[in-house]
Amino acid sequence: MRALPIATAAVMLAIAPITPMLASAQQTSEAAPAAADVDEFASAAAQNSLTEVLMSVIALQKTNDKRVEDHAWTMLDHHSRAMGDLAAALSPDAALLPTEPTDAQTATLEEVRNLEGTEFDEAYFAHQLEAHARAIGVFEQGEQVSDDQVAQYARTTLPVLRTHLEITRLRQEQPPQPLQEE
Repeated sequence: MRALPIATAAVMLAIAPITPMLASAQQTSEAAPAAADVDEFASAAAQNSLTEVLMSVIALQKTNDKRVEDHAWTMLDHHSRAMGDLAAALSPDAALLPTEPTDAQTATLEEVRNLEGTEFDEAYFAHQLEAHARAIGVFEQGEQVSDDQVAQYARTTLPVLRTHLEITRLRQEQPPQPLQEE
């Protein structure tokens, strides 16, 4: 199991490069507001990635299973980059991106955080399956938004999300793999 400071440092390092991009993407101007569907997609995409980053931190703190640890590191890396890519794709007049998960996502994070051992690992993989299936639906709609850059972001990210779903299924089907003590 990884210590809290390592996981915390990993998140800070992963998110630090995108913080300025999120701030600049959230600047509003006097131009006409972005289409609502763009804003709705961007908000849902940002909250989904943020939740995956936070869930990954919890997993790195709690798991004793190499499958979960490997998956969490991958999700931390990919979803941190996805948040930066989204911020870069948004126009300056886009709505502010959320900086916190929804109440439902927060409740899920807390529920999973309170689990231990195999029960935690199973819940983590179940969350990953559900979250990525839901994200695929969001990104399929995102391909249709009126902003070409944001639609391209959705088209580029969608295959990655589908791969995440498949990798989750494969890892979930494998037997648990105890972490080696360092």
